[in-house]
Amino acid sequence: MFRLDYRTRLLASIFPLLLTACQTPLPQQNTAVLAQRPEPAAPIAPAATRFAVDPQASEIRVLVYRAGPLARFGHDHVVIGRVRGEIRVGASAATSGFRLEIPVASFQVDPPAARAEEGAEFAEAVSAQAREGTRHNMLGAEVLDAAHYPLIRIASVSLAGPRWNPTVTARVTLRGTTRELRFPAAVFEGPDTLTVIAQLRLDQTEFGIQPFSILGGGLRVRDALDLRLRIVARRA
Repeated sequence: MFRLDYRTRLLASIFPLLLTACQTPLPQQNTAVLAQRPEPAAPIAPAATRFAVDPQASEIRVLVYRAGPLARFGHDHVVIGRVRGEIRVGASAATSGFRLEIPVASFQVDPPAARAEEGAEFAEAVSAQAREGTRHNMLGAEVLDAAHYPLIRIASVSLAGPRWNPTVTARVTLRGTTRELRFPAAVFEGPDTLTVIAQLRLDQTEFGIQPFSILGGGLRVRDALDLRLRIVARRA
């Protein structure tokens, strides 16, 4: 499906920089939040080849930004989670699809290596106590409510455009609320491996989450979160 041509090689040279270099927040228009009434998922070809996601090689990276008049007293955070699921590869993007799950218990807050990869904006060290406190708040009932919603789910509705750079419409279920998002992705194929890289932005309030805040809102988490997915899947 995803033939490695000159355009894919060009993307291959660009996208690793997006994962490791100092990042500014993504433009809002890179992700479209679609109408709440879901559309039917496009059919996946019966003969589509199944690729199983490798959870140890795949990750979701969430960039969390501070806001409010007292923002200088807080930290921006890098949250890393594991991804599992499958990708079905048909003869074209339109006949392919995927299902992904992210166990929220897998989230790690501010691993030093991840902060270093994000550059100067995340250069300040975060203590182990602060990391654990942030993770506790994130998994608590007011934010992700991990006790009742242990999984984040992302499932394709449709893939359109070129096979190496499809526009993805996906159904995202977070904390019991489902929204459809549209965003671009880049796909690279090895002999028995697929690597998919995507970036998107979502607002917590779209999923019924009130961003965490303290001191009467003087220090709070910005509503918009920047997400990066790096999925490595192997032929099943």
